[in-house]
Amino acid sequence: MCEINIQYNFMYRSLPHLLGETWKDIPGFEGSYQASNYGRVKSLDRVVPHPRLKQQFVKGRILTQSVYKNKNIKTGQPMIDLWAALSIEGIPHYFNTRRIIYQTFIDPTLNYEKDGFYVINKDYNGYDNKLVNLRLCTKSENQKRAINRDR
Repeated sequence: MCEINIQYNFMYRSLPHLLGETWKDIPGFEGSYQASNYGRVKSLDRVVPHPRLKQQFVKGRILTQSVYKNKNIKTGQPMIDLWAALSIEGIPHYFNTRRIIYQTFIDPTLNYEKDGFYVINKDYNGYDNKLVNLRLCTKSENQKRAINRDR
């Protein structure tokens, strides 16, 4: 375990655990990917199918998260989302990092679209996806937050 001095945890791509960091299997991707309570996502060491070699060993690593920036039309301020790509049998699946962390540590059965919930950052900072900074809200609550912030 180590302590680092970077602005956001997702930027730290070294495998040693951060101080106080815990890892759990991502539901639906058990044995292949894990998420941390600090908002990081990693692949695990595994053997995958290979067209020529039949099988290939792939070493686990911390995944690079894609940053998506949208500009708020009214204020011009950026709105940030982090995304991670998880691949099973060569098929990529793209997920919002907030949802991965929330689903892994809080509620693996929640269907966000069907149930009408959003996972949001408490401090409005899309770069900070630590478990303690996430909460679930309804579409109505999310819209009220936007109105209260004049967004």
